[in-house]
Amino acid sequence: MKAPLVDPFTGPAMLSGRAAAVLFHEVVGHRMEGHRQKDENADQTFTKKIGKRIIPAFLSLYADPTMEEAGGIPLMGHYKYDDEGVKARRVALVEKGILRSFLLSRSPIKGFPSSNGHGRKSEGKWAVSRQSNLILEASRTMPVKDLRKKLIAMCKEKKKPYGLFFEDIEGGFTLTGRTLPNAFNVMPVVVWRIYADGRPDELVRGVDLIGTPLTTMDKIVAAGDDTGVFNGYCGAESGWVPVSAVSPTLLISDVEVQRKQKGQERLPLLSPPSWGSK
Repeated sequence: MKAPLVDPFTGPAMLSGRAAAVLFHEVVGHRMEGHRQKDENADQTFTKKIGKRIIPAFLSLYADPTMEEAGGIPLMGHYKYDDEGVKARRVALVEKGILRSFLLSRSPIKGFPSSNGHGRKSEGKWAVSRQSNLILEASRTMPVKDLRKKLIAMCKEKKKPYGLFFEDIEGGFTLTGRTLPNAFNVMPVVVWRIYADGRPDELVRGVDLIGTPLTTMDKIVAAGDDTGVFNGYCGAESGWVPVSAVSPTLLISDVEVQRKQKGQERLPLLSPPSWGSK
């Protein structure tokens, strides 16, 4: 049986650690990059929020390019020195929900005159502040099976027939300028409906997770006791650089999804000719 398409939907959702890691990379990580704090064309979501809460108090976020692995999985965002020759070190970005710092290159920003080892670039580009290993930790966790029970309870409370579980993800992107809506799009590849009435979980397809940063971060309600890792390449002003993100499974009280862009390509009508035939 084919997995059904998902219609646009709002409601509770669980994100596996790997999926939540991509969410934080896109929604928070890019807005932590120092050069965006002084770019008048950037949204500057967190520029004036040092010392203020930006995520729930049970969550902390740091960047640590010195970490070589997490949960036995090698991290692609590891390096000893950044591309400006500054030694890598751990940087506490958010402590117990409170914003403390940004990712910094050698280009200073107000209140932060020195690099913290996050000037990065690909060949032929100028270095700017970029992500490395982005680590989300939770001081209050519960078993993932209990997160599922809490998800079902929230669906019943909100009179939603089901919630969504984002199990795996291929990547995403975010808009950080002022011209277009300040939003993100995370692209899952494995998504399940978890029904409130106890029906078996149902695999679905054709769905993207969308939203805006401040609203989405404010709706995180619980974290699992597990760890998920995402490794990939991130593209921005200074080119493509390898990055990693680590997170526990997260429960979010409300998310929004839209239908995924549909490809229009068709299979060829004829088989390819045999190579080397006489």
